[in-house]
Amino acid sequence: MNLSNTLTLVESNRSQKIIYPNRNLKIPNTTLSRWRWRHYYWTTYRLPDGTKVMSARQTARLVGQSKADVIDFVQSNNLETIDIKIPSKVIINAITLPTVAIYLQHLLEQYKLEHHRLSLCREEWKEFIDALNFQSQKDFVLPNPCFFKSSSLIKRANPIQIQLDDDITLEVLVLAFGEYRISYAQGLHCIEMNYDWLMENSPKKARMLSKMRISRQAVECRFVTELGIRQVYTFSCNDWLRIWEYFAKKGNKLAITLLKACAEENIPTRVEKVLHW
Repeated sequence: MNLSNTLTLVESNRSQKIIYPNRNLKIPNTTLSRWRWRHYYWTTYRLPDGTKVMSARQTARLVGQSKADVIDFVQSNNLETIDIKIPSKVIINAITLPTVAIYLQHLLEQYKLEHHRLSLCREEWKEFIDALNFQSQKDFVLPNPCFFKSSSLIKRANPIQIQLDDDITLEVLVLAFGEYRISYAQGLHCIEMNYDWLMENSPKKARMLSKMRISRQAVECRFVTELGIRQVYTFSCNDWLRIWEYFAKKGNKLAITLLKACAEENIPTRVEKVLHW
């Protein structure tokens, strides 16, 4: 199974675009590890950032299905996978634990886990699935709960670097259907503002964001890096233009420069040029 060479068609208002995977990305090395739940454990591969993934064969053992069924389900539903180098130096396309959770949830809803060797009840299966979904990331801070909705959307993305000015480089996350998003850290870092400006639990900040018409729906994006899988909170490009305008009015010179660059050529156009270069 190798999904990394598959091209993704992306719809836009003007035309259909093709998003290519990041072929310059170094494939991460892994070590052999285990994933435990209660007194059970399964063999996994561990990425440098601590993320654990499974081969199709390992996944098949966990979900109680054939390897062919695992590959078919993951590919037909376009679920998250990652190319890794296993300890034997062979490169495989591995399956993330949240993807395994989606597969188990599907089997549970279809009443196909009654004969699984674990013999769990439905409540235990739900607990098991929640454990697979759990992501222990110490630096993954929740956004301001006074403003953002408690539930967030999680989307896969492909990171693209664009140059907005001689001194300003920006990482834009390319999603399906022609959507571009920018992480909270990136959008503030490029104007030299602290990440806590968005993250602090502040009713006053919530009222200000509301007046700026910033989206209250938190959107998490997951993407592959050389170390593993990163997960970040993001805003749309339009939201960031409003935030940068707010700081430009307060005299932030970098925000002023950034807005001028976007006026000359907007972010989607710059991204398209990189993608088709």
